[in-house]
Amino acid sequence: MSDLSAFPVTRRWPAEHPDRLQLYSLPTPNGVKVSIMLEEIGLPYEVHLVDFDKDDQKTPEFLALNPNGKIPAIIDPNGPGGKPLGLFESGAILQYLADKTGKLLPADAARRRQTIQWLHFQMGGVGPMFGQLGFFINSPARRSPISDHSSAM
Repeated sequence: MSDLSAFPVTRRWPAEHPDRLQLYSLPTPNGVKVSIMLEEIGLPYEVHLVDFDKDDQKTPEFLALNPNGKIPAIIDPNGPGGKPLGLFESGAILQYLADKTGKLLPADAARRRQTIQWLHFQMGGVGPMFGQLGFFINSPARRSPISDHSSAM
């Protein structure tokens, strides 16, 4: 059995299955990327909900795993050399999982670079736009005074 006690986040979210990859996330556009990857590559994992409504991402335990206070983050109990490894940032996690399993990232250098270029495009372009869309659609401040009073004109 893997010992994950070196990671303070496991005090707040104890692992039921410490031998599985531990995913700390939320079902947002950015948060689901890693769970989709894990399903595709078939690695067993355990999900821990990081509740933004409770500011879980700002707790000392979570910040010890990801000092940026954002989801997703993982702990791989079977990291390099058989030692547990904590990672944050979805792009870094996706690339790590692809390298770990040899899936979804070609070994051929040219094809590998092309795949990584699209990963970076998603991370820096499309991904943030979906995140902003979700934020502003769900934000109470999205209604402008003009749209609220448009029927009066």
